[in-house]
Amino acid sequence: MKKIITLLILFLFSTRTYCQETILPCATHIMNKQNFEKNPEIFLKNKLKLDSITNLFNSQARFGEPEKIIPVVFHVLHEGNPVGVNENISKEQIEDAIRLMNEDFNAMNEDLSNVIDEFQGIIGNVNVVYKLAKIDPYGNCTEGITRTYWEGTGSADDDAKQVVFWDDASYLNIWVVKSIDASIGAAAYTYIPSAGGPNFRHGIIADHEYVGSIGTGSNSSYVKHTLSHECGHFFNLEHTWAEWSDVGLSSNCNEDDFVADTPNCIGSYSTCVLSSTSCESLDNVQNFMDYSSCTCMFTQGQVTRMQASLNSGVGDRVDLWQEDNLWETGTHPDYQAEECLATIDFYIPNGNVCVNNEIQYFNNSFNVGENPIYYWSFPGGTPLNSYEENPVVTYNAPGSFNVSLSISTEAGTTYETINNFITVSDNNPILSSISESFESANFPISDNPLSDWEILEQETENTWDRTESASSNGLSSMRIRSRFFSGENEHNLYSPFINISQYQTPVRLYFDYAYAQRNSQSDDLLRILISDDCGLSWTERKDLTTNELITNGGSYISSAFVPNNDQWEEEYVNLNPWAGNESIKIKFEFTGENGNYLYIDNIRLELENTELKDFVPNNKVLLKTIDILGRENTNSKFYIEIFDDGTVIKNYRL
Repeated sequence: MKKIITLLILFLFSTRTYCQETILPCATHIMNKQNFEKNPEIFLKNKLKLDSITNLFNSQARFGEPEKIIPVVFHVLHEGNPVGVNENISKEQIEDAIRLMNEDFNAMNEDLSNVIDEFQGIIGNVNVVYKLAKIDPYGNCTEGITRTYWEGTGSADDDAKQVVFWDDASYLNIWVVKSIDASIGAAAYTYIPSAGGPNFRHGIIADHEYVGSIGTGSNSSYVKHTLSHECGHFFNLEHTWAEWSDVGLSSNCNEDDFVADTPNCIGSYSTCVLSSTSCESLDNVQNFMDYSSCTCMFTQGQVTRMQASLNSGVGDRVDLWQEDNLWETGTHPDYQAEECLATIDFYIPNGNVCVNNEIQYFNNSFNVGENPIYYWSFPGGTPLNSYEENPVVTYNAPGSFNVSLSISTEAGTTYETINNFITVSDNNPILSSISESFESANFPISDNPLSDWEILEQETENTWDRTESASSNGLSSMRIRSRFFSGENEHNLYSPFINISQYQTPVRLYFDYAYAQRNSQSDDLLRILISDDCGLSWTERKDLTTNELITNGGSYISSAFVPNNDQWEEEYVNLNPWAGNESIKIKFEFTGENGNYLYIDNIRLELENTELKDFVPNNKVLLKTIDILGRENTNSKFYIEIFDDGTVIKNYRL
C-alpha cells in the first residue's frame, strides 16, 4: 500500500514534458491523472480495492474465464451531415469496429501472426465478446446506435457524455465525435475503473477517424486497433511503459504498468522497431497498449488484469456481462432480436432560411435497417413531396411550415410531423438603419414582422434576455451570462434584414457594452458577424475576448453584475465592405463559461462624420486636438478640434 500511495503522489506532482505536433493516439493517462486530482479519495479507494482483487487473480492458477458478453452502444455526435458522411459514420463502419474489437479480444486478428517468436508464448485471449445492444434503456428496439446533432462535436470532451448517455452499468458507451478538444489532443480516451466522482460517467470517446477500418476509419494498425486499446484501459490496463507517464521518457524504465509479463520500456510512438530494448530488455512493441504502428496482441498477464476488473464491482464492470443484463439489453445469445421501427430525425444546417433559397434537408434517422423507403412532405415547399433520402427544397413565400417524414422498413412504417419546423423569412427589408435600445417590453417582437429581431435559444440554457436593471441609453438593455454554460454552445442574437444601399463608406455599427468577470475561470467571447446571403454564411467583423470585454476595471464580481453609468464602453464594427448592400443581417454571438453578465445596448448604424475637411476654411489654424476627457493629442475615437478663431469641430476617428 505504501508503494502505491507513493507512486500516486509522485504522479500527482509530475508534469507533462512530452510534446507532439500531431495528436496522440490516446489521452487516457492524462484524463485519469486529472480525475485523481479532482477526486483523490474516491480514486484511491477504488484503486486499492481493485488492486486487491487483481492480486488475488494473479495469485491463483486460473485456467480460462468463461466467455463474457459486453453490451455496446455507439453514440454518434454529428454536425448535421448525412449518415455515412464525415463524423456521422455509417452503421457498416460501426459494425466493422465491433468486428475488430472481437477479433482483438479473442486472439483472432489477422496480424496476430506477425508477433515475433520471443512473445508468441505469452499471447493472451481475453475471451470477451462485444455486441451492439438490441434493447435500449427504455425497453425499445435498437440497433445499438444513436445519432444526435451536437455543436460541440468538433472539440469534444467529457461534455459529450451529457448529450446522450445510457446507464454505464448496463452498456459500454462509445461516443463518436468529429474531433477531441485540442487541450486534450488525442484520437481517443477513456477512464480506468477506479476513476469516479459526482455524477461520473464511464465510457470511451473517440474521433470518428479512429473507429473501424472502413468509411472514415483506416486499415492501418495504428488506427484500426484504437478501440481495442481503449477497451484495454476500460478494463484496467495501463500503457505498457507506465501508469500516468508520457510515452518516450527515459524515466519510464523506473515505472511499471502492474503487469508482470510486459517488459519495462519507455514506449514507442508511430514506429515499429521489433528489436527495441529501451530498458535493457526486449520491448513488447506489438502490444495493443503501446503506441507503435504494429500493435496486435495482449499478454496473458494483461488478460488476468482485465478479468480481475471484469469480476469487480469497481466501475460496475462486473454488471455488464451478467445474464439478467444481457437479456435486458438484448445481447443474450438466446435473445431473438426484432427488426426495429425507424427512429426519425432530420435536420437543416442553417437556422436562417429565406424565400427562394435552396434548403438542404439531411436525414439523420437511425434504426433504419437495410433498405428503408423515405417519403417526405413539404407543405408550402417545392417539391411538395420527395422520396429522396436528403432532398433539396425551396419556399417561394415567407411563413412557418410543417415537415413530415415517413420511413418504411421490414418492421413497418414510422411517421412523424414536426409542426412549424422551418421558418422562412422575407429578406426584402423595410429597415434602412438600426437604432435599437431594447425599450419595447415585447422585444424581440415588433409591430412589423420584418422588423423583428431573433434570439436562438439553447436547450436548458439561459440566453439573451431583455432587462431593465441597467442601460446606457433609455431604460433597458440586453444581457447574457455564461455562469451555467458548458462553453461550446453559441447564443445568438440576430438583427432584422437591413437595407443599407443608401450608405457610402465609411459606415459603422456602434453599440455600448458592460461586463465584469465572475472569477479567474471566466472565459467569455462576443463575436459580431455579418451575412449578406440570408444567413447561409457569416463573416466575422469583431471579436471581444474576456479581457477585452471587461469594463469595471477588472475586479471579480461573484454576485450578479449590474453596471453603473461609468462602467459602459462603446465599440464599433466597420461595415465598409457592405456599404451599398440591399440586404444584410447582423449576428451577436456569445459563447463562454463561468462568467458574469455581459450587457449590450444602444445599437445603431451611423455614417462617419467627415465634416472636418469640408467645413474648416483653409486659412484657419488648428490649435489642438482633445478627446472627450480633455486629453491632448489623443487617439480617442471621439474628439474635438479647436481652431484659432474659436471654431470647435466634433469628430470621430476611423
